[in-house]
Amino acid sequence: MVEFALVLPLLLIVLCMLVEFGVGFTRWISITNAAREGARCGAVGADTPVITQRVVDTSDGIVNAGNISVSYPNGQAVGDSVVVDVSYNYDLITPLGHFLTLTFSSISMSASSNMRLDQAPPSGATCQ
Repeated sequence: MVEFALVLPLLLIVLCMLVEFGVGFTRWISITNAAREGARCGAVGADTPVITQRVVDTSDGIVNAGNISVSYPNGQAVGDSVVVDVSYNYDLITPLGHFLTLTFSSISMSASSNMRLDQAPPSGATCQ
């Protein structure tokens, strides 16, 4: 019983670390996929509001429109690129920060995707 009481805190910390890593990794994969989907949507000719909505829709509800940036660094002609940047602030879901007295309770994540424009973005185009 005493040995279990000594080992239990360490086991709980390891368990919390595994859960945080798993959930955080899943969220990172979601925002990376959402950025890629948005860039693909822009590459086939959609405009910025449609791209932003596509990112929000494919992010599993974790990203809002304020965390999405769509830019055309070289212009909006065919052959130029569209860049979609997504940022997300992941709040820790376990009490791991309290156990380890961490100075942070969230982790900033970001994803970026860059694709070549197949069509110039007209207004009102949608993504399939």
